Amino acid sequence: MSKKIYSIRQFLGATAAVLFMLSLCGAAEGKRRPNIIFMFADDQAYESMGYTGNTVIQTPNMDRLARDGVFFDKAFITTPICMVSRASILTGQHMRRHGIEDFDTPLSAEALEGIFPVLLRDAGYRTAFLGKYAIGHRNNKEYLAQAAEKFDLWYGFSQLIDAKQVVDGEERYLTDEMTKRAVKFMQSTPRDQPFCITMAYKEPHGSIRYLDPNFPNYYENVEIPAPKTMTKEAYEKIPAFVRHSKNGSGDEFRYGKNSEYYQRWMRRVYTHISRMDQSVGTVIDAVHAMGIADNTVIIYSSDHGGFLGAHGLSGKWLLYEESIRVPLIVWDGRLSENKRGVRHEAMALNIDWAPTMLDYAGVPIPERMQGLSLRPLVEGKAKKIRDDAFFEHTYVHANDIRVSEGVRTERWKYIRYPKQQPVYEELFDLKKDPVELENLVDDPKHARTLARLRARSNEYRETLK
Repeated sequence: MSKKIYSIRQFLGATAAVLFMLSLCGAAEGKRRPNIIFMFADDQAYESMGYTGNTVIQTPNMDRLARDGVFFDKAFITTPICMVSRASILTGQHMRRHGIEDFDTPLSAEALEGIFPVLLRDAGYRTAFLGKYAIGHRNNKEYLAQAAEKFDLWYGFSQLIDAKQVVDGEERYLTDEMTKRAVKFMQSTPRDQPFCITMAYKEPHGSIRYLDPNFPNYYENVEIPAPKTMTKEAYEKIPAFVRHSKNGSGDEFRYGKNSEYYQRWMRRVYTHISRMDQSVGTVIDAVHAMGIADNTVIIYSSDHGGFLGAHGLSGKWLLYEESIRVPLIVWDGRLSENKRGVRHEAMALNIDWAPTMLDYAGVPIPERMQGLSLRPLVEGKAKKIRDDAFFEHTYVHANDIRVSEGVRTERWKYIRYPKQQPVYEELFDLKKDPVELENLVDDPKHARTLARLRARSNEYRETLK
């Protein structure tokens, strides 16, 4: 459909094309298409929210969004590294299809035409992107310029984004500048035109050395609790080749929960998240102040999780829950009261977010997208949309990150390290062992489950291209 619309735009002009798409989307029948605000963090783990049970971190705005929306307890990232995940988010595709596996490869011109903001813009939406883009070479401004052309407002950056920005000769904190521009964009959009804003925060993966100088230090004298699996026993259950990789580097993340280094690091991580939460609150407040809450959809999540000491590990990249599981909130101002405040158990993936936003906008979901719309789950019209999901990570960073792939069901997780000799496998019963401490791969009682998930993983490898 996008190619047909583009042809019409060539002959009739942008205004006529928009009117054409409005008729396709039901505007002729008086239906209002919702504004869409999509916000996502960089490295925010599932546990890093008050709503998910963290009693120390202060995230009041994320929490109120979750309480008044639908929270997905089982939301996952198909490849837990920023550039791959962001490509999956924009395209609605697994890495095997969109092909972004490193920091140097950009989305092709054809792929850019198929990302959800472009499809929404073709359908008459006014679009904005603010924050960390991080697809394509870290220092290649040409790739950023190609992406910038696809938005009405662009304030996007490469992987090497700096939290300290200089705007009009003044130093400004990146998130503060992003927030001000997002609010101004909302206010400047005509009321009869819907908008879609993507806010790709740098926090909490932001500069640990630079915090917003105007933000309170909530955690200065607070002890950050360590994960339950931040123990020597849990660490030694991790395969040796993982312990001797980038994930296992740094004694402070192994079982040194009382170390000053660990506490100092985590206080800064929490501060970044709370600063981001302030921005989320400012955007939410602006939506209400403008009187558009009853026709706005807000989606909040993260590009992947992070260990932060769980299993004695640092970083992300692996397929354990702490790395792939993220918070996910879908807030729809049009939802009835009895459908708000729901914690959904259905499995949701980052490749679902693009189809979801297109669905809300009334724009057809292209067949090339591999994700599924979450809207039926949010509206209570479905209990689940999948039985299992495939995950993989192939970026090795100087051979210091381990390649892995696998399948997760509602109960089981199968992980395979295909580059190890011999190939190493893990099998976890998530119902009995949610923190993944007991590898059951050699237990004959689970041989049938192992064989089934191994076959399913092989099937996904071939069918997701």
